[in-house]
Amino acid sequence: MIKPLCLVIVAVLCACRNGAPDHKTLYRAIHTTDTAMLNIHLTEKEFYGQLEINYKGLYTDSGNVTGIIKGDTLRGTYRYRHYGIETWHTIPIALLKKGHRLIMGEGETEIYMNMRYFRKNAPIDYQNPKFVFELSQ
Repeated sequence: MIKPLCLVIVAVLCACRNGAPDHKTLYRAIHTTDTAMLNIHLTEKEFYGQLEINYKGLYTDSGNVTGIIKGDTLRGTYRYRHYGIETWHTIPIALLKKGHRLIMGEGETEIYMNMRYFRKNAPIDYQNPKFVFELSQ
């Protein structure tokens, strides 16, 4: 009797988020003929959600984003599939929060243990972004 009660208590404690606010936000970005939709949940220290990028209406990459938040920077991974292809790809993602906008940065990457990461000592460029996400209604 004690063991099942302990399991229930542990499950409830793991489900709690220490009162940290969690809210879902929908962003949209357009770059020439490419569009991106980002449906993201933000907490105090982490983010997760879905990202879909449509390239010229010809094909779409869609998948999940997850990562951590440090100050105004969101860094994590984008795990996605090309439309119609079953293989999953994982790449690093970096977003800079400026007001109500999220700017997608680009940087040098390297592969370690078959995972792609941003190079540790190379800066991420937010000056010429492909996507600048705006709040969507």
